[in-house]
Amino acid sequence: MRGSPDQILRLIAFGLGALAALFAAIELANNAAPEAPVEPSVGDDPLQEELARCRTMTPEDLDTDTACRAAWAEHRRRFLGLPGDNSEKE
Repeated sequence: MRGSPDQILRLIAFGLGALAALFAAIELANNAAPEAPVEPSVGDDPLQEELARCRTMTPEDLDTDTACRAAWAEHRRRFLGLPGDNSEKE
């Protein structure tokens, strides 16, 4: 026996309502206990200290600051595991 169009529409509406309730419950669960952002510790790594300084600069200042460009290049090299020269650049 086939359902009438009204029954099909009710079933679709009920399904969409249940789906919306599920998404709302998931969103509330995610917002219930917000995690504190983890700040990377600068420690004794001079590269991390330089990157922390560079993060506070404006984009216009970053264009002319060669130390920040070098620090970001070194960070990229370390992150990607690329070989680099062993000489210390400062």
